[in-house]
Amino acid sequence: MPWRGIAALGVAYVVLALVTQVREALGMPVFYLAFAAIVLFWVAQATSWNLLSGSTGYFSFGQGAFFGVGVYTSAVLAGRNGFDYFLTIPIAGLLAALVGLAVGGIAFRLRSLRGEVFALLTLAVPFILGTFARINNAIDGGQGIVLRIPEYPAFLGDFQDLAYLLSLSIATLAVGVAYLVQHSRFGWALFAIRDAENVAEGLGVPTFRYKMLAISLSALIAGMAGSVFALQIGFVTVEGTFNLTVPLFVIVMSVLGGRMHWLGPALGALIIVTLQDRLAAQGFEGYSQIILGGILVALVLLAPEGLMARLRPRLLPVAVAAVAVFAVLGVVGAWGAPLDWFAVALVTAAVVAFWPRRRSRALAGAAARGGVAPSDAPEEGAAPAELEPLAPPVAPVKGGRAIIECRELARQFGGIRALDGVSLTVAEGELIGLVGPNGSGKTTLVNLLSGALRPTSGEIAVDGRPAVTLPPHRLAHLGVARTYQIPRPFGSMTVRDNVAVAIMFGRDPASLAAARRAAHEHLELVGLERHADALPGEINLHERQLLEIARALATRPRVLLLDEALAGLNPAEVDNAAAVVRRVHQSGIAIVLVEHVLRVVNQLATRIVVLDQGRLLADGEPAAVMHNADVVRAYLGRHANA
Repeated sequence: MPWRGIAALGVAYVVLALVTQVREALGMPVFYLAFAAIVLFWVAQATSWNLLSGSTGYFSFGQGAFFGVGVYTSAVLAGRNGFDYFLTIPIAGLLAALVGLAVGGIAFRLRSLRGEVFALLTLAVPFILGTFARINNAIDGGQGIVLRIPEYPAFLGDFQDLAYLLSLSIATLAVGVAYLVQHSRFGWALFAIRDAENVAEGLGVPTFRYKMLAISLSALIAGMAGSVFALQIGFVTVEGTFNLTVPLFVIVMSVLGGRMHWLGPALGALIIVTLQDRLAAQGFEGYSQIILGGILVALVLLAPEGLMARLRPRLLPVAVAAVAVFAVLGVVGAWGAPLDWFAVALVTAAVVAFWPRRRSRALAGAAARGGVAPSDAPEEGAAPAELEPLAPPVAPVKGGRAIIECRELARQFGGIRALDGVSLTVAEGELIGLVGPNGSGKTTLVNLLSGALRPTSGEIAVDGRPAVTLPPHRLAHLGVARTYQIPRPFGSMTVRDNVAVAIMFGRDPASLAAARRAAHEHLELVGLERHADALPGEINLHERQLLEIARALATRPRVLLLDEALAGLNPAEVDNAAAVVRRVHQSGIAIVLVEHVLRVVNQLATRIVVLDQGRLLADGEPAAVMHNADVVRAYLGRHANA
């Protein structure tokens, strides 16, 4: 249960906060609090970065901007204008969140701004803000700002105690938010976006909304952490704030600890800060970046999924080894200080975690996500369950109500007219075979019907409602689902969870637990129940295509668009997939089947639509269409009936 984890985090916060009350009695030097405050600052920054970039796959350099806005909000308000410093902390977070929303509003609206383009866009933001602060005398003017220690209750202790408590509070908030996100519907939406954003949108996930929420949370926490950092250093400058130090370090920390686990960035921050500090203390400050870079390269090569994926399966031996090394060094006392012992314990824990072992990839994926490990590994080479032969195709429903109506659809790509004046109706109970030569516009039509593309001209209505401007997730909620020519599963999720995500965001949303239970029905329908705990990369092409169908069905569609679901299969697999399609049709779902295997189309379709060069060539009963002279010339060849 998520709330148990939050309760445990609350207990940890109280215990760590009490350190300030007992440190003098324990003889703890104030240096340890200063060191802990630095670690906690980086924990907050790395965790907040990971809320957006680790969860969605949008690598952002905007962390420096969000951090800088937080630093300068408190510096300007409290340092120059006499505001209560403690009130500036939430204000700093809110202003950073507004900057995040502005960046997201631009970047996430344009589909072209993904990957390296998104990274370059966010890279420019801190430099723009830094230049603005430098030339604006009301903000900095190139002079820097002094931030004095505010008045605070005496029972909190010295200034370093205060800085530690503030850093602990922001870091705990960051880790708590990350934990709740990963164990929520919101988190699973972000994971789906990371693995296949367009697919997630087509399954009912409102991707823009969730990305905006993620970037605002990321910026909010980064800004609040920046506010506390400004108080710690006491004097802020543009050069020391709006640079690449923060974004580069948080990326390194998150990748090292594990971007797919809520605690990964915190672990990465702890390791990086500890090793950097100890290397400097041992006289290797000039070589620390080289050494840390070498360690990072080694870890990325050995564990690209991050340290958390390695630690979780053998948490007990790792913990025992680390504690034992620390205890032995402490008892012997022949070398170094407690922080040196701690650094050695961390290295020992990493060595134990990397000790060779055998485990399934599915377990590795679940461990990296911090999710539930699958119960069984798939059988090597296991095939989908054979389906019983089914009855002949269901006859079309006479007078069935139209679900999708298209009028004069056209779509141009530059000077190429992929569709030209296509009109089509999909009624309840139909199974339409959509055929045509390569390049005739079949997939373009599917993209238009599913909302992946917008027509250049023409009209689309779903249930009588204009649908041309509706995003794919809204069309999914109206009952339109699709599959893809090349299967596009969520690679980091098991087969069961691929289907569960579709249920969670489909027409009848459900919790993760309920969705996982309901997923069995859809997997059983396509014969994949025995592979429920496998990762998509562990099953073959035919099974991934069946997974596409099961996932689309999980949204409870009224119309299913199958885009070449039989492509690349051998004859036995084609027959098995055709049996699945027939079963789906017999359940009452209307189907548009894009296919080149005419034998299957003839067996399944209640109606055939032929496209040629973007135009509607024929539409009618299978027998009539297949003997149409124009169809024979354009698609089947002159001797098709020989």
